[in-house]
Amino acid sequence: MELIFLLLIFIIGTLFGSFATLAVYRLPLKKDIIKERSFCPNCGHKLGFFDLIPILSYVFLGGKCRYCKEKIRPRYFIIEVLSGFIAVLLYLKLQIPVMEVTIDVLFNFLYLIIYATTIMIIAGIDKEKKIVFRPVILFGTLLCLGYMLYLCIVGQLEFANMYRYIIYIASILILYFINNIKCDNYIIDLVMIIEYMQLFITTNEVFMTVLIMILITVMKIVSIKLKPIDKSNILSEEENEKGEIPIAFYLAISNLIVVCIQVFKILVL
Repeated sequence: MELIFLLLIFIIGTLFGSFATLAVYRLPLKKDIIKERSFCPNCGHKLGFFDLIPILSYVFLGGKCRYCKEKIRPRYFIIEVLSGFIAVLLYLKLQIPVMEVTIDVLFNFLYLIIYATTIMIIAGIDKEKKIVFRPVILFGTLLCLGYMLYLCIVGQLEFANMYRYIIYIASILILYFINNIKCDNYIIDLVMIIEYMQLFITTNEVFMTVLIMILITVMKIVSIKLKPIDKSNILSEEENEKGEIPIAFYLAISNLIVVCIQVFKILVL
């Protein structure tokens, strides 16, 4: 029974992952992510139901578009698989009893799934475009505010205990509007992401995330410095100074690593 339930959780995660891949492609292009049907980015053909089944469509189509035979980028497959595993990890992290799934537990699970999805969207866009798409952070922040108010209404959270969330939400909103009005500041974007994480995970988990991100970033910089100079394949120092190293992407990957560590601790203990 539990294995079937875990498979269901995995499938739900892949659906969120499929949406994340769509958002990563469309949001920077300012395309609609809700109403417009999915299409092949190469030939523009509208995709049918059997073209959109997470993971399976990619596998059965051999990683190619059914219509133009152009190769589909592996990131679609990777994000869908990763999202499925993340959903399972979050389920295990919450230690949800299979036969005791209530509306409140379901809301909490979906709340964290949406958080993970926003993190992947932020990571994907940063990896592709070297920018942090701030409206995703704003959406997640407003979602958190709404969820906290819901918990207060149903009596699961005292309004007096919301001060922590109010502080982070207020600071995120201030940084969001300052950044949009004055300039595109990648450092401020990173601070916003870190504060955004504080809304959903513990301070210790955020601290671990930042430490791992710093380690990964340093390793990346060292690897760039040690590589032979090749202007066609490597970023110049001037580009690196402009934020061309996708630190937000590494921050997101680090967060996923921390989640894996926490789940491993729970299972072992």
